[in-house]
Amino acid sequence: MTLMVSYNIVCKKKSPKFYENVEIIRLNSPWYSKKELVDVLTNIEKPKFVDINIKTRTKAKVADHNYKELLKLVSKYNVEWVGISNIENTKTYDEARKLLGNNTTKICAKIETLKGCKAINSIIKTFDGIMVDVEDLAFEIGWGQASKEKDRIYDLCNAKNKEHFRLTGVIFEHVKFNKTVYTYGAFDLLHPGHIRMLESAKSFGDKLIVGIVGDNAIRKLKGKDRPIQNEKDRLRIVASLKCVDEVMPQKEYDPVPNLEKVKPDILVKGDDWDYIPGQEWIEKHGGKLIKPGYSSGWSTSETVKKIKDEKR
Repeated sequence: MTLMVSYNIVCKKKSPKFYENVEIIRLNSPWYSKKELVDVLTNIEKPKFVDINIKTRTKAKVADHNYKELLKLVSKYNVEWVGISNIENTKTYDEARKLLGNNTTKICAKIETLKGCKAINSIIKTFDGIMVDVEDLAFEIGWGQASKEKDRIYDLCNAKNKEHFRLTGVIFEHVKFNKTVYTYGAFDLLHPGHIRMLESAKSFGDKLIVGIVGDNAIRKLKGKDRPIQNEKDRLRIVASLKCVDEVMPQKEYDPVPNLEKVKPDILVKGDDWDYIPGQEWIEKHGGKLIKPGYSSGWSTSETVKKIKDEKR
């Protein structure tokens, strides 16, 4: 388990030693003005979890943020999780994912109503993580029943290997499970866009396996002058990255033969692909496809073109 604690506890109360041991900083957005949120999102280097409320809160607060505008704001920063309040069905996930711009931020469903408890199986299947707000749930169904629902939901999370956050006093314990992530590509003339995608892929699991597409398959797709680096060199270069746990040759752009071998929980491929080979396999076998946003500004093809133009 990893610890997550509210920002005002470790920073506003100036507890540097405690802060060092915390792995995720939690920001409950109603308690901060937009300027304060931006300051923290900009200056705190640790992974961040931002609470976002769909419904208006009844508790005292500093700011009343628009939920959709706040998601768009968060999408501009390196936020590991957003926790969305009052989740009662799965519709909010697609809307939130779109507003986040398909970046690598994970979405946690905060269960605060009996209706959300009743829909928990579909919510667990859809959302990236689960958190039960026992206090708000108890307001509707009483403490005894709320406690039973909390235990039931977390037992389901354990059974389905779903990440979740358990409250212990003022501290949340983040429960993760061993998940294998698979991604693939040419990775020819490795550039910062490749690195960013691979680091994002690793953030969704504990083990990242990368398939390196074969030379012949790349020639078919990109032309006879590609790849610039042969398969052996590309395998060695990608294998040296800290975020990569294993590399393996992938003869074609279709990853299914490799997926059959490693049986990953998650398949990652950039959202610049209209059709993603391997999507049908991962969904058929109960896994998940994640599409991080495309890193514009870097392109091997553009680099090759620039080099050719300079030689003329």
